[in-house]
Amino acid sequence: MAVPSPIRLGISAVVTAVALGSTYALTTGPAQDRTPRAERSYGDLPPDDFGGPATLSPSPSVSPTASSTRIPSPSASPKPRKRSTESAQPNRSGDRPDEAVEAEPLAAAPGTGVPANTKLRVHRGDLVIRTAGKVVDGLEVHGRINVEAPNVTIRNTLVIVPTGSETAGISNNNDNGAGMLVSNVEVRAENAAAGVNGVVGHDFTLQSSEIHHVTDQVHITGSNVTVRDNWFHDNYHFESDPYQGGGASHDDSIQIIGGGNITIAGNRFTGAYNAGVMITQSISDVDGVTIRDNLLGGGGCTVNIAEKGRGPVGGLVIRDNRFLSDQRIDGCAIIHPSSTKVAHSGNVWDDTGRPVALSRG
Repeated sequence: MAVPSPIRLGISAVVTAVALGSTYALTTGPAQDRTPRAERSYGDLPPDDFGGPATLSPSPSVSPTASSTRIPSPSASPKPRKRSTESAQPNRSGDRPDEAVEAEPLAAAPGTGVPANTKLRVHRGDLVIRTAGKVVDGLEVHGRINVEAPNVTIRNTLVIVPTGSETAGISNNNDNGAGMLVSNVEVRAENAAAGVNGVVGHDFTLQSSEIHHVTDQVHITGSNVTVRDNWFHDNYHFESDPYQGGGASHDDSIQIIGGGNITIAGNRFTGAYNAGVMITQSISDVDGVTIRDNLLGGGGCTVNIAEKGRGPVGGLVIRDNRFLSDQRIDGCAIIHPSSTKVAHSGNVWDDTGRPVALSRG
């Protein structure tokens, strides 16, 4: 480790198949001739990144049946609410025990997630997509979507992710799924549980989507990723998380553990306890990340850069973002090691318009 808005690990293919299952093959196509990527399983990662090994039982295969109409979710209530201090209960980022939690700081406008009144076909079970160029449109998936073919599009789709193990709602985290486009999709966990993430992989574009009530909304494991015009909010945070060795959850809106040519633009982040954007270099160097034109909030520090013994993060540009004043460390919008140089300009606090300063850590 909802209300629409306008703003909205390579890693082992073996683990992807285990974590996401292969209970339903939507289509089957010829194997792709691609240069192998270095394999690494989720279970190999340090506990503060993704957690322990996945152990899933396959979900039953059921053909798409029935129908459901997507309706707009109600607006966040303006009434303050209390959160439980019990470790078994998930907590929203920035909340402090026994402290009133206000509604979202900014109202969300239409544009992210599944368009209102979209009629969805219900599918129960996992989807494994193996045909190049396949388009998945208008589904309500009670399961996971695993993309194992190039240039697949997933759009206008609701993914409700089953809980009980560490997993992801949508993944192309294998050697064959490059070019994945995810657009106007909503992803959320089936219920309050640790270990569920939103979109995991590399070589993909995620746009105009809403991901909420998961641990990490986006987990980037390699290069060539664009994340734009999405809304990420209400991360699950547990004081006792089994995927963190019983410690607290390390929930982030976006975590980057390796890769380059990564753009994060035009999104709105609220609700992560650890960081809005977390760069860790856990599996490979990170070189070439642009974070621009976002509304950023959450975390101890909202943008947190860690070198993890791999040397400086290269090509890091952070510009023209607005930062909410909801960090657990007051005023810590961007923190980075002194050896990692950050090109930053035009970053301001949303409530005052004053320039944001960098913090060293």
